Formats: sequence, C-alpha cells, structure tokens
Amino acid sequence: RLLRSEVGAMIRRRANSQRGNVLLEFALSSTLLVLLLFGTFQFGFAFFQYNSLVNAIRNGTRYASMAKISNQGNGVIPAGYISAIRNTVVYGNPNPGESATPIVHGILPGDVEVLVGFDVKFVPQTVTVRVKKFEIDAVLRKFVINNKPSLQMPFTGQYCPIGC
Repeated sequence: RLLRSEVGAMIRRRANSQRGNVLLEFALSSTLLVLLLFGTFQFGFAFFQYNSLVNAIRNGTRYASMAKISNQGNGVIPAGYISAIRNTVVYGNPNPGESATPIVHGILPGDVEVLVGFDVKFVPQTVTVRVKKFEIDAVLRKFVINNKPSLQMPFTGQYCPIGC
C-alpha cells in the first residue's frame, strides 16, 4: 500500500517529465499554424486586390461602351476619350480632382489600355479595357499580372464621325 505522499510525489514527477514535451509540441504546432495564417492572409489580400481591379475595369468598360466618340472618320481614338476611361478605372471618376486617390493601390492611368474595335467604315463596334501590367504587393510576395483583368463590351454610345 502506497502512502498519499508517495502517490503525490509520483504524480508530480510524471507531470514534470511531460512539461518539456508539451512545450515542444506547442512550438511545432504554433509554427505551422502561424505559417498557415500568413499564407491565408496573403492569398486573401491578393484576391481582394485583384477583385477590386476587376470591378474597376468593369466600371471603366461600362463607361467606355456608353461614352461619345468623335474620331473624324479615320479610326483614331481621341486622347480625351482614352484619358476619361483610364481615370474612370483608376480613380472611379472620368474627371478626378487633384487629391483623388486610386481605387487600387499602386495602379496608374498609364497601366490601363483601351482598345476600340472599328468596322470597315471606322464606326466603333467594341470596346476593350485591360490592365497592361500590374504588380499586386501581397505583403510577403508580389504577384505580377499581364493583360488581366480584361473586359470587352459592345459599343452602344454615341458615335459622331466628322464635325460633331
């Protein structure tokens, strides 16, 4: 028969011998969990940035498809039209103020490409807006995307050939 003090001493010895194991297991599992947390954060932040860029391209393409084009009947896209579309994509406004901030951090109007598809008489048929090259800074890693996102819509705006 064991005395209570001997039983208590045995329990304390066993608990003391397992303290190192618990600390080691915690260190290994917490390292894995922290890596998973940072990976999830990085993926989520990059996805959020890309989604914001997709929405900006969608708004810019919608604006471009309904705007007025006057190209003098030669198929040259007016600089004011392109500038307004780029500003709509980047700032959310075709005529941004001096203190306007980009919708997506790091995008510039020069990063946005506007393509207008004409028929044989230089009447606009389609409008394509895309980002030529953009770098998403997702904290731990940078992702470079080329020619994406891109959206094409039929031109439904007002076309004014010569003298409008």
